[in-house]
Amino acid sequence: MRIGSLILVLISLTGSIQAQDKCMPVGWATENGGTTGGGTQTTGNTSTVSTYNDLKTALTSAAIKFVYVSGTITCPADGRITVSGMNGKTIIGLPGSKIISTDLTKDGSGILYIKKCTNFILRNLVMEGPGAYDADGYDNLCLDNCQNFWVDHCEFHDAMDGNFDIKNMSDFISVTWCTFSYEKPPIAGGPGGSDDHRYSSLIGSSDDDTADAGKLSITFQYCWWGAGCRERMPRMRFGKLHMANNLFTSSVSTSCIRAGYKADVLAEGNYFENQTLPIDLYKNDFTAVKGINNYGASAVNQGTAFTPPYALPVDAPANIVTPVKTCAGAKLTSPSFLSPCCTQTGVEVQSDSEVNHIFAHPNPFVSSTTISFTHAAQTKTHIRIFNVYGQIVYESDADHHPFTWNGTSNSSCNVPRGVYIVTVYAAGEVSKNIQVVKAE
Repeated sequence: MRIGSLILVLISLTGSIQAQDKCMPVGWATENGGTTGGGTQTTGNTSTVSTYNDLKTALTSAAIKFVYVSGTITCPADGRITVSGMNGKTIIGLPGSKIISTDLTKDGSGILYIKKCTNFILRNLVMEGPGAYDADGYDNLCLDNCQNFWVDHCEFHDAMDGNFDIKNMSDFISVTWCTFSYEKPPIAGGPGGSDDHRYSSLIGSSDDDTADAGKLSITFQYCWWGAGCRERMPRMRFGKLHMANNLFTSSVSTSCIRAGYKADVLAEGNYFENQTLPIDLYKNDFTAVKGINNYGASAVNQGTAFTPPYALPVDAPANIVTPVKTCAGAKLTSPSFLSPCCTQTGVEVQSDSEVNHIFAHPNPFVSSTTISFTHAAQTKTHIRIFNVYGQIVYESDADHHPFTWNGTSNSSCNVPRGVYIVTVYAAGEVSKNIQVVKAE
């Protein structure tokens, strides 16, 4: 069984076991074939970058499928990076990393502009702009005609224009465990006319963009619009917007979720903390708005809102405040893509039925500290452990019984909670047995 095929099995398997899996894509990004990013990591397709030039080179290279961002990278003047026409990429911020733009010009502003790209994963990234200034400039992150994106555990601060905008026929996008804020005071005097342009997230640029009809299918879950956000949390046109279990705490907001022209909005399980206008019906030219089981917002049922084609369990709003405040943002402690709020439990095994088993025990023992098993191969073996995205997180020759992995080779680190694929190669063989294990 190939690893790629196994991942598809795993996604299906875990969805039926765990009511809510917080470490994998959910919502619209699971449709249209799903979202897997860079696929399987190898030495040749991976780059760790710590300078602007290296970041730009890695992001714009079709050969580089995995990009790790290290340290603080400040974009030069006119330093916005455009990534165009690529399929399959994973971009990860290592702990403590940050990408900064200080450019306040209309044409030079923004950090990442991703256009006509498909199947991307962005995780643990911190993007910080110069502060809100209404010059009709660019966003910290903009997706333009992109499909199948998962944006997870990212932080968007102080964009000159939008913190994170999505437009122009983009589709099948999920945004989870992200934070949006404006820590810097707004900058008055911009040519756009607004002296307080802390408008966080726009979906669909204009009522005239009729090509967006039938597109812009987007899920937000466990996201936090916090300090300084004034409106557009988000503002939606045309598409199908699913807002589930999000937190809104800004003390300066004039509106949160805005249903614009032909928007189809389902808002459920969200927590609005003293918000003036939690669900804004604006000009009443939307397609449908359904707001149910939200805290701090009256129920809304106008038109017939869409029914999501995916299963997405929704928590009671009171239950999400502490987890979102604790875990949203760039809180991943390693590039193994594991969230501190993962709640996966138990052990599940998926073996390749086409070959002989070489594990003595059908179920490996899994705890929060180690993954242990005894393999029956009598010759020296080669063991690889993958995370769910096909990245190798451990690889070693092993001839001892039992084999124990404690997170890294020869260390006292614990195995983070998550899903792992363990492959064992006996001498002279191809992959002989595959086990999928879940660490509590």
